[in-house]
Amino acid sequence: MKIEADGFSFDFTDAIDAFVFDEKDKSKSHYHGLSQAMKAVDIIVELDNDYLFIEIKDFHAPDDYNFPNAVDDEQHQERRSRFNHLREILKYKYRDTWLYRWAENKTDKPIRYLCLLTLDNAQISMLNNELRKQLPVGNAGPRWHREREIAHSLAQCH
Repeated sequence: MKIEADGFSFDFTDAIDAFVFDEKDKSKSHYHGLSQAMKAVDIIVELDNDYLFIEIKDFHAPDDYNFPNAVDDEQHQERRSRFNHLREILKYKYRDTWLYRWAENKTDKPIRYLCLLTLDNAQISMLNNELRKQLPVGNAGPRWHREREIAHSLAQCH
């Protein structure tokens, strides 16, 4: 199953379904109609045993996020601010997409969150660590009735 998104082409040969999730065209079957209120990942892929939430960010200046290599405090703060903003965007895209899918009753399999980013390995590692702290992976509130489903669905984030 071939998908085109953000200038990239993907072929998910073993997919049950694959589609652009942040669809803008109202006539498409996967248009969700809440873009003004909620975020969405770029692509969702359903495999036999799990779902993939895929977000693509191809930066023109990846060094703008590299705060450890800043030359002074001002540049460090500016780059750290951009990095934090990116983390927040990625967090909300996952969370809101999970809510969309939960409302569609499509959280019956583990979810793997894949962020395809043009950042260096150290930045990706830092971002991965920070996202794991901010996403409710395996956590459920004391009053949640769907605790098992929440923990199961979120425990597979990568």
